[in-house]
Amino acid sequence: MTNSYLPAALRCVDDFYAIMFRSWPTAVTRVQGRATLSYSGDTRLTGANHLWPGTPDAVTLEAIDAAHEFFAAYQAAWSVVYTDTYMPAARDVLIACGFYRRWSSPLMVLDGLPRPLAPNRLVTPLRATTLHHLHDVARVMSDAFLTDRATNQRIARPEMLDHPAVSHYLIYDGGLPAACATVARSGDWAGIWNVGTVPRFRHKRYATTIMLALLDDLRASGCTTTMLMASPSGQPLYERLGYHIIGTTSYMGPPRRY
Repeated sequence: MTNSYLPAALRCVDDFYAIMFRSWPTAVTRVQGRATLSYSGDTRLTGANHLWPGTPDAVTLEAIDAAHEFFAAYQAAWSVVYTDTYMPAARDVLIACGFYRRWSSPLMVLDGLPRPLAPNRLVTPLRATTLHHLHDVARVMSDAFLTDRATNQRIARPEMLDHPAVSHYLIYDGGLPAACATVARSGDWAGIWNVGTVPRFRHKRYATTIMLALLDDLRASGCTTTMLMASPSGQPLYERLGYHIIGTTSYMGPPRRY
């Protein structure tokens, strides 16, 4: 099961970066052998400034040297992204070069119906359809994840309202934006991103409620397989919904000499 889902799940991640970050006006993307080098247009976005391996054997010394030169031109911080079950040899190459782990996330997949959980029936999730909604998505992201302006600008920008592959979801509590989530379609799959709740509104099952709503919408449109990269706080909910871990995706930072 694990290996059969990995290519499609990672394609979802790559498509998310392509939609949200590589399409930014000042972003620069270069194909380097079997890898993609992506500069987001902001020197500080170490997740979006990355070497993305296109095949299990793409993390090589040559690719790493090319990434060093590429990001040095922009004086940008960057990472190599690798998933342990997809590219098990990459870890040894990166450790030998002195890379360190910035952060890692379980890569999780749900194929089919979620397990039945009780939503909060006092609120109704809605899909973002206005610029005001997008502004509120950015507000929730800032409060829930402490994301910076550069990240919010890219994910909650006006053209995303009409993007055929992107949907943003919101929950309001007393007229205030309380929770959000983002869906990015990738072929027959969908990636789920930025599921978060403003701290003052937590412990009201808003994350459960918004997940059930977007999964219902996806199923109605014919999409029954979804992936996500879980945070420590979100992983228990996803497991209760029926998501399974298929690997761990790590963002590895270069040593000073890189």
